[in-house]
Amino acid sequence: MKNKIEITEYPDISLLSILLLCGYVVIWFLEIGIRVPMLGSIRFEFIYASILIVLSVLFTPKLNWNCPLFPYIGLYFFILVVSLPFSYDFDRSIDVFWDRIIKFACMAWFITCFVRSPRHLKFFLAAFLLACFKMGEEGFFGKITGSMMWENQGVMRLHGPTPIYEHPNSFSGMALGTLPFIYALWPISNKYIKITLLVLAIFSFNIIIYTGSRTGYVGFIFFMFFIMFNLKRTKYVLILIAFLSLSYLVVPLQYVERFNSIFTMKEKEGHSSEKRVEIMKDAIEIFYQHPFGVGIQAFPKVRSQYFNRSQDTHNLYLEVATNLGIHGLIIFLLLIYKMLTMLSIIKKNLARLLIDNTEILYNNFSSDVIKSKAEENIKDLKFLQCITTAVFAYIAIRLVLGFFGMDLYEIYWWLGCGVAISLYNINKIVTEKTSELYLINGLDRKV
Repeated sequence: MKNKIEITEYPDISLLSILLLCGYVVIWFLEIGIRVPMLGSIRFEFIYASILIVLSVLFTPKLNWNCPLFPYIGLYFFILVVSLPFSYDFDRSIDVFWDRIIKFACMAWFITCFVRSPRHLKFFLAAFLLACFKMGEEGFFGKITGSMMWENQGVMRLHGPTPIYEHPNSFSGMALGTLPFIYALWPISNKYIKITLLVLAIFSFNIIIYTGSRTGYVGFIFFMFFIMFNLKRTKYVLILIAFLSLSYLVVPLQYVERFNSIFTMKEKEGHSSEKRVEIMKDAIEIFYQHPFGVGIQAFPKVRSQYFNRSQDTHNLYLEVATNLGIHGLIIFLLLIYKMLTMLSIIKKNLARLLIDNTEILYNNFSSDVIKSKAEENIKDLKFLQCITTAVFAYIAIRLVLGFFGMDLYEIYWWLGCGVAISLYNINKIVTEKTSELYLINGLDRKV
């Protein structure tokens, strides 16, 4: 019986489907339809997404619907739909619902359906980081040539190459999103991948610095503290402090002053800090008057009616509260809380499985075939641990940035949900695989 190896395998997804998903990720983030007008004119992205929907529904293995995140996503989506008829700006709300919410939710659905194993996850992350690499390269040369630099609020600021990331704050947020994955993948990468990650890190730092985004600066500081907390090693903490100090000394003066304005509230021009305080007061008043929300992206119109001012909230939490009401805010926060706690549980389980598989690998009674299976599991588990940490940090950074930007209708939350669900499903399978190795070895132990 010991030589009969019947181990659960990951769902079989065709290589073509995975490559199509990767192509869609690159196309979506780089906005190919805008870069190549001919493709935009034929609705290429819509056609591509439609093909993926058909593949995901008809040609992928049955999904595991037991993931604890699904009920929260369903409830959040229900609140979004219900808010539509009551919107104070219905035309705007319905446009955002179709063009952003449905579109971004499709990305989460595609990730959930197609990313069903560590190998699939590697393909997806490669596509995601490739798109970020391309935008980072454009930002790097845009800074050198000055083609993507122009004055904003008294500072020369780097702007993004696509409409989604054109605003410096959005471009900085994109670059910040790469750092958790660079940090997580570095220890398990070979020298060639490390070189690529290093170049991507340089591109990302260039964007974070020269976009002049105070939101980005705060997010970067938070990420540094996140690394310090995770490393728990004094020498690395000292290295990071030295790096931050050196950065402060070599960065051009205008960006140092921009950073200092976070604390002094004094700017060269624009008075954006004072405007943010004004927006916050207006948002609180509108929330008080409309505790059940004014509708998806209807805040600017309602604010204009109340105060003759139309800027949006510039705060994620006020955006949720004013748009979707107190019930929407509660559900959104519960969704994020559930996602983060689920990732934490997954990470702890992966660490335990790593110990179990190591025990199997070095057990004298394990056959060569079993040891080979355990060794394969160990490689997968180390990778999954890293990505779980990266996704947790990715969402945590977005929550910090949310204090300074309105990101409710952006891709970040759906991307996080999709990868988190995939990690949950993969974690379930690798747990079964480990348990089966114990049983084959004749050990009565459940993992």
